[in-house]
Amino acid sequence: MKRGISGFGVIILIILLLIIGYVAYQIGRVHFTHSTISEHVETAIRTGVTVNDYEIIDVLVRSAKEAEIEIDPDSIFIDHSIPDSFRIYVAYDDSSDIFGFFCYKRHFVIDKVEPLKVLN
Repeated sequence: MKRGISGFGVIILIILLLIIGYVAYQIGRVHFTHSTISEHVETAIRTGVTVNDYEIIDVLVRSAKEAEIEIDPDSIFIDHSIPDSFRIYVAYDDSSDIFGFFCYKRHFVIDKVEPLKVLN
């Protein structure tokens, strides 16, 4: 007759679930931060035509710093050459160290184009 899982087995199962949860959190954090930065770029592109390029870059760098990401201002490109459009291109790297043995690295590119609206 089986009596079920032992106390030692429960402890091993809990430790295994905690490790899986921690790894998932570290990987998910990188993607969640990308989503946050992408939202800031979308906000900047909607309001970008009313402020100058240096202010947009400053806002994006500060927003990234709040999300604990370092974005080089030189990796932010603001393009006014597309007819009737406004473009912001941001490239950055993010990584997450998992137990000091594995480093999850990603290179992200956010490229948003917004058509300029004509006011009547």
